[in-house]
Amino acid sequence: MGHQITLILKKGNMESNQNLKLSKKYCEYLESKPEYGMGYQLADIELKDGTVLKKRTILNSCFLKLNPDEEIKSRDIKTITLIEK
Repeated sequence: MGHQITLILKKGNMESNQNLKLSKKYCEYLESKPEYGMGYQLADIELKDGTVLKKRTILNSCFLKLNPDEEIKSRDIKTITLIEK
């Protein structure tokens, strides 16, 4: 009798406290732009409070990689400016 291996994938695996799902308008915008590398883009993120997050990684055009100490919501983002090679 063979062994059966079950792989369990959590729904929304990319969305965690380490990754922020961007709003639909930013995802659509980023999907139309070139990647910096395979599966990611680099961008400066300006928040509505004036804070600028420099050279941040966006995965699959929709997930902003956060630092462990950051608590940012999608609604906090004012602009996303892509960094090109």
